[in-house]
Amino acid sequence: MAQPMSATARAAAPTETPLTPLTGMPKRIGREIVMLVMGGIGVFCFQLTIDLALAQRTTDVTYLLPLTIFIVSMCAWGSVKFLAPYADPLFVPIAAFLTGIGIVYIRRIDRTALLDADPLPESAGVFAGQGGRQLMYYMAAVVVMTVLLAVVRNHRMLRGYAYILLFAGITLAALPGFLPASISESGGSKNWIRFGSFSVQPSEFAKLMLLIFFAVYLVRKRDMLSVAGKKILGLQLPRMKDLGPIVIVWAASLVILVMERDLGTSLLLFSIFLSMLYMATRRASWILIGLTMFIGGCVAIYPFFSHLQVRVAIWLDPWAYVDDPVTSSYQLVQGLVALNSGGLLGNGPGAGNPNRIPASESDFILAAIGEEVGLIGLIAILLLYAVLVERGFKTGIMSRDLFGKLMAGGLAFLVAFQLFVVFGGVTGLIPMTGQTTTFLAAGGSSLVGSWLLLGLLARVSDDARKPWQASYGLMKTEAPPEFLAEQAAKRAAEEAAKAEAAGVMDSGPIPGGDQPTELIIPGHLQGGAPGTGTMEEDVVAPTRQGPQSPPAGPSSPPPGGPHSPPPPAGAQPYRPQTPPPGSAYGPPPGPPQGPPTRPAPHTPPPPPPSAFDPRTDSKEGDR
Repeated sequence: MAQPMSATARAAAPTETPLTPLTGMPKRIGREIVMLVMGGIGVFCFQLTIDLALAQRTTDVTYLLPLTIFIVSMCAWGSVKFLAPYADPLFVPIAAFLTGIGIVYIRRIDRTALLDADPLPESAGVFAGQGGRQLMYYMAAVVVMTVLLAVVRNHRMLRGYAYILLFAGITLAALPGFLPASISESGGSKNWIRFGSFSVQPSEFAKLMLLIFFAVYLVRKRDMLSVAGKKILGLQLPRMKDLGPIVIVWAASLVILVMERDLGTSLLLFSIFLSMLYMATRRASWILIGLTMFIGGCVAIYPFFSHLQVRVAIWLDPWAYVDDPVTSSYQLVQGLVALNSGGLLGNGPGAGNPNRIPASESDFILAAIGEEVGLIGLIAILLLYAVLVERGFKTGIMSRDLFGKLMAGGLAFLVAFQLFVVFGGVTGLIPMTGQTTTFLAAGGSSLVGSWLLLGLLARVSDDARKPWQASYGLMKTEAPPEFLAEQAAKRAAEEAAKAEAAGVMDSGPIPGGDQPTELIIPGHLQGGAPGTGTMEEDVVAPTRQGPQSPPAGPSSPPPGGPHSPPPPAGAQPYRPQTPPPGSAYGPPPGPPQGPPTRPAPHTPPPPPPSAFDPRTDSKEGDR
């Protein structure tokens, strides 16, 4: 008869090799410093080449700007090492190098005569022009990231603020759509908030808040969303009643698309939720459903949405609208021309014409850099992003809790998908979306948001790579398999020591004991009195008792049977370690057939007359 498994069942051995040892991962401080120094040298060489190409000489800024960038990068590394010492050693060096290249190149664009402004003098200070402002934004971003790491000492703290982050993210994402166009519109999209000369793009922070909420929600609803429904064409679809969350996010993304005319933000938010939903459930049907819903929604609103029609028309044939004053594709065409001019090796830093590309310091900075460093240099930059994304996904795999896995995976996907959206728009692969390149493009909101993203990744990585220790409540994590194996070995050693001290020989595993699963069955269900303990206690307890009186004769009814009174108080059950020879239940009663033999050492004494004797209890229904 099948018996239910106990809720206390546990694995006898680890099922997989842990990625993080109990002692933690190495900190790699020396390698991080070497990578930061190499990145600083690379930024200096880039600045030196630009100055020699533009002015044929060096200035104080040639040395001061790379030095200042390197000092700020070392401050960022120091804050991460102090507040998250076990964080991935590649996060800060890669982000610092990309940010430094962006600052140097934005200043290089300032020194070229733009369409509507004078060039920046070569004697201008380090903090002059857009490049100088970007350097100040870099300092502010490092400070904000340090505050984040100091306040959020464990990423699981954020689970308690899930709904606060949800409402804050929705407010920031939707606020520009309700503001007048004079303070919120730029490039046809209403995604800014301007206060005089100061402007903020709230969607850069809203996407991080909503991403954290998505991770908390999917952790709580994972089992419900993983339930399979009907199977159509070999694809296992979810249940219809579980489509509510994706419908809500889909509707919110379309509202943002209509109200703010911001295709990039709406696409980014929906893609983040869809990717994290797949990570949580591992069902490809969610991806198919999500893509169908988003594409279908865009097709449905396309006839009524002029801004989307312009973007699609430019994407289909950019050369047909170069001189059109309304549907102008001048920006995209100049970007394609710049990439073509750069070729394989590029024209050299400082030898291109980024001033011909509108918004070359923000939306089209990849095209401007590609003209001067060529395809090889652009691939090198993309490979740095690929390494950063790969380390982000590895952080998610190494995380010891599902919330950390989803959050790290979502952050890594955000970097990868945003880069794909920007690069796809620059090269004409997809319609332009107005998104900025992470760490590289000009903009205070973009740079601060990028370093906040890096701080969240560093916090999850520090928890995943540090030595494991027990935690409780919201901070609870799953024990590593090797920790469970170590604890099992300690328990086995303690039990063996106790058995040896009590003079009991171990004759093998006890049925129902600590095997691959542990079955807990009350004693009264096995024929004993209620409250006498579990089956394990009834079996193990007699081995620690002293000598007992001889067993009852064959004519006495077996105690504990269906028609016998309960055993008296103090009676101890008995189960022999090895059955006597003769039969499965021992020799039949009667006079001995040979000379008496000396009992084996450590043989348990016979049970008392009133004890339960498994040799005589032959209830057929329990066999």
